[in-house]
Amino acid sequence: MGEEPEIYKILIGAILPRPIAWVSTLDASGNMNLAPFSFFTVASVNPPILCFSPLLLENSKEKDTLVNIKQTGEFVVNVVSRGLAQKMNQTSAHYPPGVNEFVAAEVAAQQSTVVKPPRVADSPTSFECKLHQIISLGSEPRAGNLILGKICNIHIHPEIFRNGKLDSESLDTIGRLWGDMYSTIRDCFEMKRPEI
Repeated sequence: MGEEPEIYKILIGAILPRPIAWVSTLDASGNMNLAPFSFFTVASVNPPILCFSPLLLENSKEKDTLVNIKQTGEFVVNVVSRGLAQKMNQTSAHYPPGVNEFVAAEVAAQQSTVVKPPRVADSPTSFECKLHQIISLGSEPRAGNLILGKICNIHIHPEIFRNGKLDSESLDTIGRLWGDMYSTIRDCFEMKRPEI
């Protein structure tokens, strides 16, 4: 295998589009934090568990999101629509600990129902989560920390919930590509699974 920077470029260039978890947390003092992560997916349906993986920084330090979840055991995963892309990108900057990204990026916060961290008010769907497990995958720069969170409440914007299901087109989510590139889900095609 090649050097770490080369592997990173191959991974983010080949595995795409990657959905974005816009994760809101509180630190032990109650300060709000909001940051996006594109190493994110569903881990389980029963029990309902989401997972995302904050990488360690270049100096091997933990990101604020990981520190906060270790301290409080709670977080909210907010889905990012095309209309929220610019604000989400603003929260991807490396702010010092204790800075409120909701304020810095002018993101409206709304109180959650079960967990203490707020959710993004304008997110089409938000998942309130309690920590299930953290799997540390190393101590070197860019090592992952797989965070598994059990969903304890879901908020769905009424405009995207029709006939008992989500209208994915109205959801209008974005995905992370390579470099500074993003994508939408508007160019879709259908294939039915074959019956055998």
